Amino acid sequence: MRRTITAACIAASVLLWGTGVDAGKPEFERISVNDSGVDAFFSNLCGFQVIATSVGRITVRTSPDRTVGAVDVVTVNVQTTLSANGNEYTFRNVGADVLRITPEGELILSIIGQLPFSFTGVLKINLSTDEVVLEPHHSTEGDLNDVCATLAV
Repeated sequence: MRRTITAACIAASVLLWGTGVDAGKPEFERISVNDSGVDAFFSNLCGFQVIATSVGRITVRTSPDRTVGAVDVVTVNVQTTLSANGNEYTFRNVGADVLRITPEGELILSIIGQLPFSFTGVLKINLSTDEVVLEPHHSTEGDLNDVCATLAV
């Protein structure tokens, strides 16, 4: 589930880069998220059963004919509520993942937004060279410690 949500973080910055080459219309897929069940990751982390309920949407935009500019954009807006022992912990995954091709032919992935228990900001990676071009400056990895404390009895 976390991988699905993570994959959905891509779209707001696309307008900043322009359209590149005049290509065919982009293809859109809109995915509604409404899922609930035992979360293995948090259950193992906390040492007790944790139920996760996620609600929101993911939009995937692909431009298969584009040779320059944004070729894939995934936007995500998903709220997850973790519950255990009569307590709740809520967080949001919001943002966009943008895959673009530069005029030089390099692939650049930008992960933008709030990625729970990882970072807020922008992570930009040149996939052609595996070079991290820009790192986010605000880590939220420490928030994991708060989850179990909040959900404990």
